[in-house]
Amino acid sequence: MIALVLLVHLLAVVGLVRMPGPLIPVDVSNTPTLEAVLLPPPAPPAPPKPRPIARPARPQPQPRQAPPAPRPEPQETPPAPALATSPQGPTETVAGTGGEGSAARPAAAAPAPTGGPQGGLDGLRYNAPPSATMHYASFVNGVQNPDGLIRWEQDGGRYRLAVETRVLWFRFAFQSSGAMAEQGLLPERYEERRRNKVEATRIDTAASTVAFASGAQAPFPAGAQDRFSVFLQLVGLVRGNPQRYASPGVTETFQVADTRDVEPMQVQYVGEDEIDTGQGMVRAKHFVRLPRRANDRRRVEVWLAQSLGWMPVRLRQTEPDGTQIDLVYRSKEGP
Repeated sequence: MIALVLLVHLLAVVGLVRMPGPLIPVDVSNTPTLEAVLLPPPAPPAPPKPRPIARPARPQPQPRQAPPAPRPEPQETPPAPALATSPQGPTETVAGTGGEGSAARPAAAAPAPTGGPQGGLDGLRYNAPPSATMHYASFVNGVQNPDGLIRWEQDGGRYRLAVETRVLWFRFAFQSSGAMAEQGLLPERYEERRRNKVEATRIDTAASTVAFASGAQAPFPAGAQDRFSVFLQLVGLVRGNPQRYASPGVTETFQVADTRDVEPMQVQYVGEDEIDTGQGMVRAKHFVRLPRRANDRRRVEVWLAQSLGWMPVRLRQTEPDGTQIDLVYRSKEGP
């Protein structure tokens, strides 16, 4: 009760409570003096700090992307050239007796690309030489043997080719016969005579097949030749397209049959040579049969002379053992 009275008086003193007049008189003369220590009112609690309002991030401008480059129009692959060429490697000059003359011989014959004309096809013009009998001096490793000959007969519709030579005391004879067409020779029979042994190959051009002496058969594609008709086919191509053989490296690809099988044969033009015929020098285009396989060591060469109507002025075959058989032009019967 005393505490309540003291609190009322205290509030009255500081004027926080306005008191009405006393209802009951109170004698305060003898009231002891109370010292009061006034404490400052507690500070009001600090208002909570407002949280920052998260503003959405302003989108950054993106760099403009360059429009995609237009795709280049597909270019057509240029057609393969009609000529299959093979660069000529280092050459060496060879000379010998018995009409050897000089010839630029490639140090290594690299296989040429395939896809060349197949015996007068692909727009090449075939011009058959006129009938003639060519006589050749024959040499084996430079030693002269009995003469050989090439007998070529044609009437515009059919042909017959005979090649005869002797090596030592052995006679070799080869014959090819068949039809003639705009694209060249169409062999029908090929025959080999070696030491009185005869083997023949028959070709059915309508069925595009070839039958060998053994009885086996194989496909015979259009434009294919036999082992000796291929050289007269080459003669006709050179006669019909002389400008084609202006630079070394031009290669013709043929399919060739003998008495056992059919295989591709590539003949490459390697340049011009002067051939000593024993009666004067004759300029001729030199062709080489390229190796047919990796271990093919037999080399066959032919030189065609414009002065002879592009007929062979020289033929040479080099055997794997190094034996060389040469036929060098001596004379001609016929036009």
